[in-house]
Amino acid sequence: MIRNPYESSEPRVSVVIPTVPENDHEAVVAALRNQTVTEFEVLVVDDATLDICEARNAGIEAANADIVALTDDDCRPPPDWVASVESAVSDGAVCVEGSVSGGRTYRGTGLYVGCNLAFDRETALDAGGFRSEYAGWRDDTEFGWRMESYGPCRYDPTLTMEHPDRTRASIDAENEARLQREYPTRYEERIVPKTALDRVNDWLWRQGFWDAVDRVRYAGGSR
Repeated sequence: MIRNPYESSEPRVSVVIPTVPENDHEAVVAALRNQTVTEFEVLVVDDATLDICEARNAGIEAANADIVALTDDDCRPPPDWVASVESAVSDGAVCVEGSVSGGRTYRGTGLYVGCNLAFDRETALDAGGFRSEYAGWRDDTEFGWRMESYGPCRYDPTLTMEHPDRTRASIDAENEARLQREYPTRYEERIVPKTALDRVNDWLWRQGFWDAVDRVRYAGGSR
């Protein structure tokens, strides 16, 4: 089911939010109603029978604008987010990633975090959209890396997103290994740690240590 809680007669950006009925998406929609521009639409793909890749693809196909922006139901876009999306993609880039702060922190390292990602709709369709083999882990990274074969992709620090809670995703070793097999050069350059400290942190992350730390941290109500 695709809901349209915010519409425009001539949208320049289509915001796609994948969700499931048990998740609340009212807060993210409320934040989108408070944008500095009005020429956009919001498509909430609210369907528990679809994985996240299928939901995103359904939203991309239903979008009426040339530019599609993705965020998640647990995110809070700032008031200038849609305006920043339009500006970022209108300069010729086919895919633009932004920063994330809060329960998840990201500063643009070519991994294309899906809660703050914008792209040209036709290019995404030509690329085949999101692949369900990666659903739940690295689906956004794999999509971004594939989009790089279709045109300029970049990081834009003005494209910011607040992710108040810790991420719901957990490491999928099979998907991680698949990504490394399919994109060995990018994986080596962007994911394999380069320093001793980074290697220790990476090992702890893969063992679930930092997830356990976050569970304790958020159980205490702090960020």
